[in-house]
Amino acid sequence: MQVIHDLAADGPANMQRDLDLLQSLDDELLLRLYQWTPNWISYGYFQTETEAKAQFSEPELQFAQRPTGGGLVDHRNDFTYTLLIPKQHSLAKLSRSDCYLRVHQQVQQALTNDGHSCTLITKETGAGLSCFQHPVPGDIIDPHSEQKLAGAAQRRTRHGLLHQGSIQIPSLNSACLQTAFTEFIDKL
Repeated sequence: MQVIHDLAADGPANMQRDLDLLQSLDDELLLRLYQWTPNWISYGYFQTETEAKAQFSEPELQFAQRPTGGGLVDHRNDFTYTLLIPKQHSLAKLSRSDCYLRVHQQVQQALTNDGHSCTLITKETGAGLSCFQHPVPGDIIDPHSEQKLAGAAQRRTRHGLLHQGSIQIPSLNSACLQTAFTEFIDKL
């Protein structure tokens, strides 16, 4: 698995980078680790900037549309990763929900290895347009506060599967995430 550590960038640059990597994806999985600068909110492919601005009205915020679905994500205090999976890979052949769960099991392992108490949820809770107010099966929560810690969205194309994830722990040790994914991929 190839790993790319990118510097923090603005919303459109981050989303374009993911699309460019997806379009040039060969037969190797790719993990991209990155952050956003300065104050970005991303919204899913099926949402509008108007909807995003209605939820996040602070004047300093900027908005970018993701190529994946999902809800609104506040990137001011998160750790972001993208997993790009070639279409011929066994992980890309799983159903959306099975693939989502398998990837998030690795994120859970990384968070646990970094000292964070967390659990995967099995049923949808909450409501609203914001990703972190509306946990779905396979998302990761803090078992004590029940606050959502990690979520993601996916998109499948003729090039492969794009899995864009946000972890609401900006200080996450990226080595923990990289190790969890590397060990997981080696077992497939």
